[in-house]
Amino acid sequence: KFCRNHALNHLALREIDTLRHQFLDLVIDAGLATRDDLDDCNIAKDDALITSCCLVAGLYPSICTLVRPRRGGPKGGRLLTKDGNVSRPSSSSFQRKRVNAAAENGKDAYAIYHAKHRSIGAVGMSGQRQRPPETFLAEVNFVSKFSLLLFGGQLELVKNAIIIDGWLKFKVSDDAESKKGSAVDNAVLILSLRDELDKIILEHVVETFATSEEKASMMRRHKQIIAVVRQILSEEG
Repeated sequence: KFCRNHALNHLALREIDTLRHQFLDLVIDAGLATRDDLDDCNIAKDDALITSCCLVAGLYPSICTLVRPRRGGPKGGRLLTKDGNVSRPSSSSFQRKRVNAAAENGKDAYAIYHAKHRSIGAVGMSGQRQRPPETFLAEVNFVSKFSLLLFGGQLELVKNAIIIDGWLKFKVSDDAESKKGSAVDNAVLILSLRDELDKIILEHVVETFATSEEKASMMRRHKQIIAVVRQILSEEG
C-alpha cells in the first residue's frame, strides 16, 4: 500500500534491500567492518563531503571533466572522459541542468558517473543521417578535486603539479599569505595524506587481530586523519 501510494516499485525496493545486505556481507568479509560496530561505520552517513569521497573511491576511474561552451559555439557544457569521448548527462541525471547551464567562464569541474551508453543516431528515409550517435553518462555527480586527489587513481608529482593516472593535472599553489610552504611542499603534503589514507584501509583489515588497546589507538588516529580530510574538503573553493 505504501509503495502504491508513493508511486514506488515494491519489487525494485526489495531488490535494493537485498543488494544492500549483500554489500554489507562483502564489507564484513573483507575485514573492513564487523557486525558489532555497524553504528560506527555509519557515523558519516549524513556528511555529504565524506560521502562524495566514497563515491569517488567506489566509481573511479569513471571520471569526467566539464568542457565549457565556447563563445559563438553551441550552448551548454559537455563532459569529457579519459578515453576522449565528449558526452552529455543522460536524461535521468539530476545534474543534467547544471551541465546544460554551464557558462563560458568558470572554475574547472569534475564529476563521477556510474555508466556510459551510446545512442545509434537516426537515419532518414533517404539514407542520410539526421542525428549522429551520441555518448551519454548516467548518474553523474560533481565532486571536488581533493576527493579525486585523495581517493582517485595513481598520483604522480611533476614539479608543482599532481597528475592522476597520467590524465588529470592539478596545479598546486604555494601559501602566499602565511609563506609557510612552497607549492612543492604543499603537493608533498597531499601525497603524504594520501599515503595515510591508504594505511587506514589496511589497518581496518588487520585490526580484527589487534588487541583492544591497539584498536582504540588506531581509531583515535583514524578519526584525526578523517577530520583533516573533511577540513580540506570544506575549505575548497
